[in-house]
Amino acid sequence: MIAKTRKGENFGRLIRYLTKDDRGRLLALHNLASDSPEAAVSEMTVAAAQSTRTTQPVMHISVSYAEGEHPTPQQMRADARRVLSSLGLSENQAVVIAHDDKDHPHFHIAVNRVGPDGKTVSDSNSYSRIEGALRRIETERGWTAVEGRNAPAPETGERMRGHRRSREPYQPDVPERVRQALLTATSWHDLHTQIRATGWTFEIVQKGRGSGALLTGPDGQKVGAGRIDRAATLTQLRARLGRDPEAIKKARMRVARAARRELGKSARIAARAALAPFLAPNFSQRRQRRPRRSHAPRL
Repeated sequence: MIAKTRKGENFGRLIRYLTKDDRGRLLALHNLASDSPEAAVSEMTVAAAQSTRTTQPVMHISVSYAEGEHPTPQQMRADARRVLSSLGLSENQAVVIAHDDKDHPHFHIAVNRVGPDGKTVSDSNSYSRIEGALRRIETERGWTAVEGRNAPAPETGERMRGHRRSREPYQPDVPERVRQALLTATSWHDLHTQIRATGWTFEIVQKGRGSGALLTGPDGQKVGAGRIDRAATLTQLRARLGRDPEAIKKARMRVARAARRELGKSARIAARAALAPFLAPNFSQRRQRRPRRSHAPRL
């Protein structure tokens, strides 16, 4: 399976292209009240107007199947939902249309990047996120994995690694299922669930002024996620999945504990200040001592 994406400005232009000459079969109207792709154009345009910052609210995604693969309409609809989920677009409006004008089956998704909350969903790392979803679909159905034409070429450092080193670089001893979970999970919940199923755990820890992703094995061994794959660093995971709800919860708990400590300090200071008048000597009511008189020696 191969996917391509492109952003645009006009929903009408894309829908007209997808339905031109009746070559398309409507598969789904996702999160739309309209009953046709043409009617959906106005609905999506109005929703996109909620955002005044984005100039490209349209995302066009095309997904092609390899020769010999014959997905049913139900499978295509399910695949479209998984692609949208991988991009964080499950709640956004979308039109899914299948085409039969080529030798291989394929479908198109016209999706509104502006969500129901008026915020625009980022398309950062969209290639790797979609590829992860497609690889999982192929594995589940026993299909041959097809490398996308937009796959990034090996970096110079990777090509020259064998020339610079006389031995293979250190590879952490972690199960392959853990690595696959880091690269293909579609949500933080999915990531935690898959990793826990292997006996490992995943957490975000503080590292100096920053933070990092840490894996802990059943025997207590600890490995940084970025050492398993460069695409599994905390920065890359957040770009793909957003902020980790569990990490946010732990951070809020730390802030709450710190606030309670500060509140305790403030309460103690306030209590001492309130009790001070009762504990300190009251000099206004205290009997003043008379100064001693010096007596002249008697003669």
